Formats: sequence, C-alpha cells, structure tokens
Amino acid sequence: MTIRVLPAGVAARIAAGEVIERPASVVKELIENSLDAGARVIGVEIRHGGLASIRVTDDGCGIPADEVALAFERHATSKLGSVDDLADIGTLGFRGEALASIAAAASVRMTTRTSDAGSATTVEMEGGAIARQSEAGAGVGTTIEVEALFSTIPARLKFIRSPAAETARVRQTVDHLAMAHPHIRFTLNTDGRLQLSTSGNGNLRDAVAAVHGAGLAQAMIEVGSWTGPYPVWGLVGTPEQSRANRTGISLFVNSRWVQHRAVGVAIEEAYRGLLMEGRFPIAVVFLDVPPGEVDVNVHPNKREVRLSHEGDAFSSVQHAVREALLAASPIAEGEGLLSQAAPPAPPPVPSFEMTFASQEREQSPLPEPAPVAEEAHAPLVLPLGASPLSRLRVLGQIANTYIVADGPDGMYLIDQHAAHESVLYYRLLRQWANSAPEVQPMLEPLPMGLTPQQMDALGEGRAVLEGYGLLVEPFGDDTLLVRAVPVMARRVDAAKLVAETLDNFATRANGVDTHMAAAASIACHSAVRAGQTLDHQEMTALGEVLASEMNPQHCPHGRPTVIRVSTDVLGRQFGRL
Repeated sequence: MTIRVLPAGVAARIAAGEVIERPASVVKELIENSLDAGARVIGVEIRHGGLASIRVTDDGCGIPADEVALAFERHATSKLGSVDDLADIGTLGFRGEALASIAAAASVRMTTRTSDAGSATTVEMEGGAIARQSEAGAGVGTTIEVEALFSTIPARLKFIRSPAAETARVRQTVDHLAMAHPHIRFTLNTDGRLQLSTSGNGNLRDAVAAVHGAGLAQAMIEVGSWTGPYPVWGLVGTPEQSRANRTGISLFVNSRWVQHRAVGVAIEEAYRGLLMEGRFPIAVVFLDVPPGEVDVNVHPNKREVRLSHEGDAFSSVQHAVREALLAASPIAEGEGLLSQAAPPAPPPVPSFEMTFASQEREQSPLPEPAPVAEEAHAPLVLPLGASPLSRLRVLGQIANTYIVADGPDGMYLIDQHAAHESVLYYRLLRQWANSAPEVQPMLEPLPMGLTPQQMDALGEGRAVLEGYGLLVEPFGDDTLLVRAVPVMARRVDAAKLVAETLDNFATRANGVDTHMAAAASIACHSAVRAGQTLDHQEMTALGEVLASEMNPQHCPHGRPTVIRVSTDVLGRQFGRL
C-alpha cells in the first residue's frame, strides 16, 4: 500500500475531531479565547443543543483586521512564542488549534474590532477556507457564530446525544467557566431562554449561587488555606448538602476547570466520617500552583492536567477542606458529625404497611438501576429458587438489618431494605402500567430549590414523576412546588426524594429507562431501612409479599435480597458430615 500525504482538508477534519468533540467543546474553546482577550462580559447563545448554531460575544481586545485571516490558520497563536513558553503557560489557550478546528467542522462567521480601529472586520469561513471578508459596524470585541456543526464530519454526529443532552453539557461548561471567573459577567441563552446570568462582581459565592441556587450557595462553607504547600480556596457544601453522585464537585487549578483524580479524591477524603458511604459533597475548590509545576498540554481538550508534586496538592486540598468543615461544625469531644446529626430510630409500629412507610432516616445512595447479573457468592451461599420463599418460617433478626428464616433445605437470610425495596419497585411498575398511581396530597405545597441541571431534567421527567404520584409544579426559574407524593413515600423527605430522582435522571446511563430509574428512586426512599427493628409479624409479612414478586431475589439495583445456606453446608461447618 502506497504511503501518501493526506490532503489538507482531510487532515484538518481529522484534527478537528480531536479538539472539537461536541458543541460544548466549541463553547469552551471560544469562551477561553474571550477570557484570554481580556473580556469582562461574555454572552453565549445556542440553538438545538449547539448543533444548529452557537454564538459567543465578548468585549475583549479584538483582533486587528490584518490578522483576522491568520487567526484561522492552524497553530497560529499570540500566546506562545517559543518552546520555553510551554513550561510557564499563563493563558487558557495556547496551541492555536481551536478556530482552525471549528472552521473545519462547521460554517463560521467572525466579527471583530480593536479599540484603535475605525470599523470592525467580518470574515466568513466555509470548509475551513475564507469565503468572504468585509468591513462591518460593531463595538470593540469579538463575536463568533458557528452554524451546522459537524456538517462536514457526518461520522461525528453518530456519537452526539439528543439536543437536550448537548444543551446540558453546554450549560455545565458555561457554569464551570463562570465559577472559575466570578469577575466576568456571563450570560447563557438556549433556544431563546435565559439559562444563566452572573453579575461579574468578583464574588465567588454569587457566581456559585447563579449556578447551584442561592439557598445552597449561602449555606456553603468558605475554604481558605494559604499555609500549606499550595494555596487552596473556594466553597464547600455542608455534609447535609451531599449528593448521590460526583456532579457537584468542581475543581480548578490556576482557575482552569480540570479533572484530576488524586485531587478529586482529596476533596472526598476531607469528608471522611462526615458523609454516609456513597454520598458525595458539593464543592467548588481552587488550587493555585506555580505554572511551571503543572502540565496542561496532556490532552487535546485541556481538561486533564499533570502536577509535578501530586502529593503536595493532595495534602493541601484535603487539609484545607477538612479544616473548613471542622471549623464550621464544632462538636463535643467524643462525638462525630454523623452520630450528632442522625435522628433517633423510629419506634416499632404495629402495622406492617405503616412501619415501612414511615421512615425518615438518611437513605443509602441510589446507583443506576441495572440489569440483574449473576453474582458469585461466597462458598456458603447456594443458588436460590423463587418457590421456597413462600414456605419460610421467620426466626428473628440480625443487627436489625437481616431477617433470619428457616425454610426448605436450609437457613435463609433476607436483607430487609433490599427486599422491601424490591416489593415497592414492582408495585410502582404495576401502578405505572395501569396508569393508577396511589397519591397522597401534601397538606401544603412544599417549595424547594433546584439546581439548573435538575430543572433541565424536570423538563422531560415531570410526566414520569406524575405517573408515579409525585406531583410537582415549577414555581419561578429555580423553584419547584411539590403538591403530592406517592402514598408509600408519604413520610419520607419529599424534597430529597425529588432532588435525587432528578439527579438520577440527569446522570442516568444510556439505555436506562427514565420511568424505571424513577421507580427505583422512590422505592429506595420509601423502603424500610437497615438498622430498624421489626416485629415478628412485620418480618413474616415482608417475606410473604417478597415471595409473590416476579424477581424476588434482587432489588432494582441488582443487589441480592435473599441468600440461602443449605443444611449440607451447615452440617459440614459443624463437622456433622
């Protein structure tokens, strides 16, 4: 096979695919150019998830008319002059690839003007080449319009999700850039609707409020440590503000939004002992590192960085966040935050139904509902068929968590939370199928604040919630009124139930039905907790209803509800066989 040099247009499109993964990549690159240009006001507008159009406007320094064409040449940049500059990068962009890559993947129009120019210059790019250039009337700064993204790279469109999903990614990108630069005024409009507006007053808490909501931002704890190896500052949530996923953790190195596994773990480690297992904090943390000690030239999208002294970064972040948390939550000697905050266990209630509906204690996290997979148990555990469950004789309870029962050919152990969760899950699915949810109206509508991501998830998830009896109504830009809940969830924390269900909608894996994710969330919140005492009648009733379900052996998240230890295994363990 003959080796050939690729045509310039083909090479440009291949390179564009590395730099521009999706609409959010375009938005990120253009905003970073605006920031490097000294902009104080940046506006972003997108249509159809950014696939139809993206428009970024700034009041930065602009580009001289005689350099406009050069700006679209690959590796043309004003930010680096020599290889030595790579060791001390002080700008967000530096490769000179962004505009060339965008122009290779879409139609682009740029209008720009410097402060000493009498008029602006407009250039239109088609297929990576200049189609037209002319003078125009515009203020100082730059406006870039991108249309028909990936029209020249159809293969990339196969990997693009729905417009709603791409809109959410753009929102996430602008949110993080706005928090990274609170002194810049940002606006984001999607399909004509204002999604984000920051004041640009330099106050981080105000920027976080625009992103996460005023209520959450006001309750967050200030972090400021200047004595460790590296300065660390920002805002972190209280343990009570935790989430079921890591989407609330935002890390910035030298004001650059990045991913760094070790430093991310440091934030989570700072909460050790303060959060339940599987809960994750909300945190907006800034780490300042000398430019020569951080390598941002690791990945085409510049989201990953490499630190020269990773251990120092880890200890700086962990110490700063931990000290802030402890200073904000003084406790008596010998007490922990979890034990202090945990409410007492509710007393046993005679009614089976009431006992399992009246839980108010902290819930375990909600992993994605997953297809049930065969699990390899320890040698003592043998495969369990469905039929023996109907013939169990309850003996008692271990650790107020596991029900012990005698049954055909052995001893049976039932995880009371997983078992009840399974029962409620299938009950909810039947109600969904019959369009007959059991609804408990609230005595008074419950107002609750939502994050922008939760509001976005509500758009397509509201009908699903209502299909299960969770009746909600938008009330303003970031507030929701909860008017009714499913009967089985009438005594749970309705606000937490709604928030975590919407979080699950926003982060669910591909292929997971929204209505099944909602059923799993409601069932998990409503089920009896581990650690709750059950009487003999309640344990027996749980075993009976579990036996009647279509998949009694697993909860909706795939965990086993029942295991069996055969009489043969018991005999061998006691030396009888």
